[in-house]
Amino acid sequence: MNKRTVPQLLIGFLSFLTSCTPITTPVTNQYRLEGYSANVLAHSKSSSTMLVSLPEALAGSQTEEMQYIQKPFELNSFAHNAWVSPPANMLYPLILESLQKTNYFNAVASGPYVDKADYRLDTQLIKLLQNYLVKPSVIELTVKTTLTHIPDNRVVTSRIFHQRVACPFNTPYGGVLAANKASIAFTREMSQFVVQEVRRDHKK
Repeated sequence: MNKRTVPQLLIGFLSFLTSCTPITTPVTNQYRLEGYSANVLAHSKSSSTMLVSLPEALAGSQTEEMQYIQKPFELNSFAHNAWVSPPANMLYPLILESLQKTNYFNAVASGPYVDKADYRLDTQLIKLLQNYLVKPSVIELTVKTTLTHIPDNRVVTSRIFHQRVACPFNTPYGGVLAANKASIAFTREMSQFVVQEVRRDHKK
């Protein structure tokens, strides 16, 4: 073997290793989802108690990455910009707060181990992304909710909520502002729906 080929082989091997090593882009901006509805829906509390389980997230929505689309069916993530926590986790306290603010439930509980709750609300984050296929770009938020009567494990109802909010700027931060508006709209519709369905269930 020619002596000159050895360094060349080493350089080639090191280049191959470098190309196989994932490159992590540093995050410089982190954002929160904090918007929720504070609508009061009852003059006095009922006797019903509500357990809210930790939201789940579909595949692709389980990370802190801020997602967007520029081409149909092609999902991307912003570089240098991210949520401080997976969006499903950030939705959890917003759902709790919104249901508590309705003033309808005697108690709104969280956690996996709660005794004697009357109803349970399960939620699933289906989609949260910034859509650049339209101008201005829009935030799309889709969440599925299922309401269950705990004593007999009976599913009362379920619904998929869709929110579509225009971004004030075609930037990641514009998406953050629109996402917080979307979370307010979602929690408003969700809390109204849940209270309405629990009231209806009591009349059966």
